Amino acid sequence: MSENKTFGDLINDMSSLDVVTLTGNLTVQVNDVEVASNGNDDGDRPLRFSRIMRELEGRIMKRDSQLSALAATHVSLDKDTVSFVRENLSTDEAIYLNFHNESVKAAGIARAAMADGIAKLLIGNKK
Repeated sequence: MSENKTFGDLINDMSSLDVVTLTGNLTVQVNDVEVASNGNDDGDRPLRFSRIMRELEGRIMKRDSQLSALAATHVSLDKDTVSFVRENLSTDEAIYLNFHNESVKAAGIARAAMADGIAKLLIGNKK
């Protein structure tokens, strides 16, 4: 859990699941990172996946972005689900829709396993 998040934030985040599949072209240049001679990212701004994702999110939100949502799915704790799928998908886009559906399924399984682990921590492993 990050330093700024509380246990309540974790519970709130666990109460829903969102998966959005975007299509388009996006380029992110990571050229301001200095890697130490030992091969580790020891600089002030180490190369980390989370930093790359923040850069991606910043570019996605710009008006001139050439990205568009192909599909979006929201699943609530009680399993109520809302899905959006763009109309008139091409054959190639249908492949991405399959990827989206598999991502929703995998995220749901992972979320359930995480919730089970948290429950076992809080109430113990009673058999």
